[in-house]
Amino acid sequence: MQLNIKIKVKGWGKMPNQFYLSTRLYFGAGARRELTNFLQAKDRVLVITDRGVVESSTLLKIEEILEESGNSREIYSDIVPNPRAATVEKALEFARDFGATAIIALGGGSPLDVAKMVSVLLTNGGRLEEYQWAGKPLQVPGIPLYALPTTAGTGSEVTRTAVIVDRNTKKGIVSEKLLPVAAFIDPELMLTLPPFITAITGMDALTHAIEALVARKSNPFTDAWAAEAIKLLGQWLRKAFAVGDDLVAREQVAIASSLAGAAMDQAGLGIVHALAGPLSSYYDVPHGLANAVLLPWGMNFNLVAVPEKYALIAHLLGKGVGESIDVAAREAVMAVHELLSDLELPANLASYLQKEEDIAQFAGEAAAMFLAKANPRVVTPEACKGILQKVLKG
Repeated sequence: MQLNIKIKVKGWGKMPNQFYLSTRLYFGAGARRELTNFLQAKDRVLVITDRGVVESSTLLKIEEILEESGNSREIYSDIVPNPRAATVEKALEFARDFGATAIIALGGGSPLDVAKMVSVLLTNGGRLEEYQWAGKPLQVPGIPLYALPTTAGTGSEVTRTAVIVDRNTKKGIVSEKLLPVAAFIDPELMLTLPPFITAITGMDALTHAIEALVARKSNPFTDAWAAEAIKLLGQWLRKAFAVGDDLVAREQVAIASSLAGAAMDQAGLGIVHALAGPLSSYYDVPHGLANAVLLPWGMNFNLVAVPEKYALIAHLLGKGVGESIDVAAREAVMAVHELLSDLELPANLASYLQKEEDIAQFAGEAAAMFLAKANPRVVTPEACKGILQKVLKG
């Protein structure tokens, strides 16, 4: 199935909004095989992935397709979680030496985000820091980029953003030039994902959907995508976690991840992602785990601002039916606590705390992050400090 949407929405807030997704989406078991329609024998294809994918059987599924296309190819797998600027520079050097004319991003959010930047740096020139810190715009599209996510969490395959850690900050580069030509949402690439990774990536997707639904920049189109993602995750994430080879559960969670990714990319995020940033930048906490543990605390903070939105979230998660808006909104928070427990995720991140003075520093950085501006309630350093004390001190 193919999707190509460009819709302008007027009358929602002070300025017209836009919902835009140029990436072609193919989803369902075996969707990866559609990749053959995009590759040619003359292509020099660079597969950017990580070592975990290389050590699994997943890479073989993609190499079979590349064999059919008959093109030259290389595998670059030196990608780590929370990739740094140096990670991008090394991958870029490898791509230049190989003479890549097309890139396949295979893996979770880290390989996908690195691949996005390599693609555009090959054609736009310059250094990453010019685009990440100096605000230099990307002028031309990158070389063709094809995304094959192996986790259902980041939604990077449908976002205009690449998030790279530099200067102890997780800072995104945003441009429509970063959207892949096509993305292939194939649950068969996710069947061997370990339960813990299934859990934290799934909670990452849920965080995207919930923060997008309540964000200041939300609109009817992003609301629809976010709401459907929340519903699907509430119905299927537990099954994907407990029965990893259930193809139906994997497919539904994967679709939810892409829906949530597109919604948050265009509606914005909030306090949860703002708080997760320094935890990943300084402590290298896995992004999905940080979001998972922070999510109910961020929701509780925002309840007073948009209780009707949280009441809707409760209903989407099967809670709060027949209750008042305020009661149902609080049941949304409880539903997330229950989900975290069922996924066997920790209630706090106390084991990561290195020194107590970090809490105030992280709180200040989180409150100042651009992500916090879309939060439905004003984010202050004091509010961030209160949440971090609960999360990091237990």
